This record gives sequence, C-alpha cells and structure tokens, in this order.
Amino acid sequence: MYEAVKANISQSRQKTAISYYGRNLSFRRVFYLIDVLAENFLSGYGVGKGDTVTLCMPNTPSALFCFYAANKLGAAVNLTHPYLPPEKLLESAEKTKSKLIVVYDSYPAFSSDIPVLESDNGTFMGAAAKAYYRITAKKSGRKEKLERLLKRKTKGEFAAAARFEEGTAAVYLASGGTTGEPKIIVHGNDTFNLLCAKAPEFLRYDIEEYEALYNVLPIFHGFGLCINMHMCMMIRKRNIMCAKFDAKRSAKEIVKQKANILTGVPTMYLKLLTRKEFTNADLSHIKDVFVGGDSAGEELISRFNAVLERGGSPARMYEGYGLTETVTVCVVNTARHHRAGSIGYPLSDTKIAVAKDGAFVPAGEVGEIYLSTPQFMQGYLNDASYPFAEIGGVKWLKTGDYGYLDADGFLYFKQRIKNMIKVSGVPVYPSEVESAALRVPGVKKACAIGVFDEVKGQKVKLYVQAERDGEEFRREILAACKEQLIAYAVPKEVVVRDRLPVSLIGKIDRKALEEENGK
Repeated sequence: MYEAVKANISQSRQKTAISYYGRNLSFRRVFYLIDVLAENFLSGYGVGKGDTVTLCMPNTPSALFCFYAANKLGAAVNLTHPYLPPEKLLESAEKTKSKLIVVYDSYPAFSSDIPVLESDNGTFMGAAAKAYYRITAKKSGRKEKLERLLKRKTKGEFAAAARFEEGTAAVYLASGGTTGEPKIIVHGNDTFNLLCAKAPEFLRYDIEEYEALYNVLPIFHGFGLCINMHMCMMIRKRNIMCAKFDAKRSAKEIVKQKANILTGVPTMYLKLLTRKEFTNADLSHIKDVFVGGDSAGEELISRFNAVLERGGSPARMYEGYGLTETVTVCVVNTARHHRAGSIGYPLSDTKIAVAKDGAFVPAGEVGEIYLSTPQFMQGYLNDASYPFAEIGGVKWLKTGDYGYLDADGFLYFKQRIKNMIKVSGVPVYPSEVESAALRVPGVKKACAIGVFDEVKGQKVKLYVQAERDGEEFRREILAACKEQLIAYAVPKEVVVRDRLPVSLIGKIDRKALEEENGK
C-alpha cells in the first residue's frame, strides 16, 4: 500500500495531502514523515518484515504516518477502536503478535509487556485548535511519545520498501464476522489497492475534478481506511481529517474546506441536518455523498437530498453495501447507476447471487446474499471457520445477510440473518419494520427487535427516536406499520425515546436494546 500511494495513479499535482483542524500538510512533507517514522520504528523498536504494529488511534496525521511506515517495513497493521478497553486492546495486540502498540494521548494508562508509544492528537493542529486541545484534553502521562520519533534526524538515503510475500497479512481489522461472532479479519495489500483503483466507477465526475474528501469515518473501519484515507493518498486528494465528529464543527469544516465527497453513517447525516451552518450554506462544491453502515431510510435520504439541491449541489445521497471480509463496499448506487430502494449495483469483477439451501434462486426471491469478488479477505486470524462456498467453479462469500436481486441485477437488503425475528415461525425482517416507521413524520431513528412471547415464540418490539411522543403518535406509527407490513411484522409494542443507544461507530446499538429486554 505504501508503494501504491507513492505511485500516484491519478498523476495529480495537488500539493496538500492533509487538512487537520486549521493546519495543512503537503504530500511532500507527509511522505518524508512516513519515511522518517519507518526508519525509527525499525531502529528503535525492531519493527520489520513480518511483524505487526497495533494502532489504537482516531483519524489523525500521526495515525496515517504510522500505518504507512509499518507497511513500508513489510509489517502488518492491527487497527482497533480508540475506545477499546485496555484489556481488550492487549488481547488484540497479543493475538496478532504485535511488536509495538501506538495509542493516542487520552487513552487510559495500562501496563503492557509490549512497548507502547503515545501519540499527541494536537501536534499537527493549527494554533487555535491546538491551544484549545491542550486545555481541554485529558492526558495519560506516558513519556514515550511517537512525535519525538518524527523529529529524529536520519542519515543518508531512506531504505527501499520491503516486499510482502504473496498471502502475507498487511492489515488486521476487527469484525463481527458473517455469523456475528467477534473475529479478526486478515487482508493483504492487493484488496485495498484494487478497490481504490475502482474510484472512477463510483465517483460522479472525472477524478481530476475532485480536490477534497471530508474524512469522519475512523481508520479501524474498512471504508474509513480504504476509501477515505488510502484512496485520498493514491489519487492525491486532500484528506480533511476529523478526529471526533462534532456536528457544528463538521458542518463548518465541510463548507469552509469545500469538501467534494462526504461519506458517513446515517447518524452523522441526521446531525448535520440539525445545523444551519450546513443546511443554509452554499453546497455547490459537494459532488458525491455516500451512506452505509446502517439503514439510511427513505426519509433521511429525501431530506438530505433536498438540502443538497437547495444548496446548489449536484450530489445525491447513495447507499452502498459491503463487509469487512471484502474490505468494504463492493455494491453501490452511483450517479450513473442507481435505483431507489436498492443498496446498489456490483462494482466491476464483483458478482452477486442469492441462495437458499446452497442453491441459487431467481430474481425477486429472498435468500442469503452471496458475493464473489477479488477483494476477499485471506481469512480469519486463528480461526478455521471459512464462510465461503464454491458453486459452478466460482468462490462465493456467504454474507449472512438476507436480500434479493431485481431483474437488472440491483441488490435489495432485507436483514442480517442473525437479527431476523420469527413470529409463529414466520420470518420478520426488522429492516422492513424500521423502514415503515421511518416514513412517519417525526421519527428520526428506528430499531425493531424480537422479544420472547409464550405463544408465538417472539413478537416485535419497536423502538423509535423522535422529538414527540404520546398515544396518538404511537397509533400513527402502528397504522403505518399495519398498512405496509404483514400482520406478523406489526409491532406489539412501540417505545418512543428522545435518544436511542448507538455503538462506537454511530450505528444503532441493537444488542443494547436486546439486552435491555433480557435477550
């Protein structure tokens, strides 16, 4: 991946690589700091070919330097969530046999037999942001600072990049796996480079017409790492880094920095819609908007598109689909190729099929989604489970998701199999219940879960996030559900809250709601 970003597939001459809270870093400076860090990782910590470095960091310039420095050395990078508890971080580092752990400066102190470096999130900020960060951020007190390595002088020419052997791990990403069980996914370099090279397929305009992407998705997330960080480096576009999403600041930055591409989860876009700094601004610079990670719902897409249109943007919000097992998105709606209600059309060299009991079914019939793509993972770390099947001489990934294809090959998502509710033995897809609820004015978010029922086995309980409540409002939601759903799928209980729990990456935390109900 280091060599790919050095190659610059677009031949762009854009100078600025990173914009970070009021400060810009040029590509020339970024590459220099990557090389310096690689030399010091090797000389100071013995990190080299075949080793692993664990990163527990938000989106910061230092995180980017660490990633590519390790990759240059031929070392794998294990990416973990910045809020992962220390015991889980150590467990992940030990599983991947990491030689070094890098954390950010607000991460809790912990003891470790593996060397730990701390990165200062404020180092590359502009003066005003840095001053504010110095006053407000909590510090762990560690003495081993990553940024000190960036200041060390090196002698002579920088060493050439190490070569990864075929089948060698380059990236470790955490995932629930296709069955929902926690796993560490192993990827090589090629899967990331290949997907980034497909940028012209999902962008509205020619690559040279883009200048900047607003990067809010974290690097431990496949999309954040590949499309946001790596693609920006490969095609020489400005990476507007956001270490922590704040709707007010993000709205201002998107407009001020004239970001061309927005990527995010529904929660982010819902919050942007509450900010006049965004909704009343000139948005003509926004060329593409992509949403994923959770169901966006027709209301959000419609509302966001209205704001884009009013702001003079040619962009429209499009959904995509992918798994960490395939790095990230491999099915997506685009300006040139989209269909309302679908989650997209396959990118080149990607095939989709729908199967029941190991046999493919015709268009329109619901079953498990199968994918075939060159972006497959190498496997799960220390796990022999293998969610692949070979049919007709083709290797297919069994996604664990339910959906169907239309006659033209567009994919429609139904539900994660593990989240499916069975009422009197009849399959109920929570996504359909949630979609019906989201059509009711005032409903911002929705989550349907199955709860125990003595007679039917399970019944549907619907949680919604809304600014209003009351019996009339709940009856309105139930009426919408009755109109659009089969009787088995109509909720037996509707709970209205001013806020639903969300996971660390902004998805509705379905598991928390299930645990609340004793599941």
